Amino acid sequence: MRLKKRNKKILLSLLCVFSISTIVCGQENTVQVDSTNYERYVKSMPSFSMFGDNYFITGTSTNQEISSESSDAKFQLGFRQRLTDIDLPWDTFLYFTYRQKAFWDIYRDSFPFRETNYNPAIGVAKLFVDENGVTDGLWFTFEHESNGRDEENSRSWNFLSLQYFKLIGDKWLYRVKMWLPIGSLEDNPDITDFRGYFEAGATYSSSKNFYFDADLRQAFHNGWRGNIKLGASIKISKTSNQFLYIQYFGGYSEDLIDYNQDVSNLRLGIAFKDLFFNFKNRN
Repeated sequence: MRLKKRNKKILLSLLCVFSISTIVCGQENTVQVDSTNYERYVKSMPSFSMFGDNYFITGTSTNQEISSESSDAKFQLGFRQRLTDIDLPWDTFLYFTYRQKAFWDIYRDSFPFRETNYNPAIGVAKLFVDENGVTDGLWFTFEHESNGRDEENSRSWNFLSLQYFKLIGDKWLYRVKMWLPIGSLEDNPDITDFRGYFEAGATYSSSKNFYFDADLRQAFHNGWRGNIKLGASIKISKTSNQFLYIQYFGGYSEDLIDYNQDVSNLRLGIAFKDLFFNFKNRN
């Protein structure tokens, strides 16, 4: 009974956030920015928006025999809320983010959720702009991540993170993120041996209808430990933000419960793209 109630809550949150995504992602900033109206420009941006790509995908392991045990569905939901409008030092603003990632065994009896990870965060952000809009972003954040379980299945940690984004030309977006654990790591004392302390990534977009993402995380402990995530998004409709999405994940720490297990998964589905750093000069 508890499992069914939990599944219903997760499904409800999935439907709600996907519905919000289709509304928020379509909002555009119409204020022309320059050095004299930076505050007005930031205030004109939606205070509530998607945070990271929201997607629902399904697939199987590439290094195991295809079966109900090795196949599943994965979805990710996320939103960003700006809490202040440029009243902080150095033209920064306070924001809150929330990301939820779930792994759903839809090919097994009763469709159980194998693992759900929750990642709320609060921090300050600084945007850098030119006459075309946002060019860079710097984010300093306190983050919590856990799987909401107890006893031997509990996974939880807190960390400070520093993240930087940079647009190069009209086709490339680069990003790098570093983090430092704080507080107890009792549930997962060796998590940094598999997650490391940094990750880097890039997005290439040849047009507003196609995006290719690559993210690499490296942990230097007894050889190579880390992961690589590759994704390709093809727009389904000219009038929406829905994309056909294929994702490959290989390496460690795709989820918290099995962060020390090496996996290789290929999945396909639908995604709503986070286009906060809208690429310039679109065709």
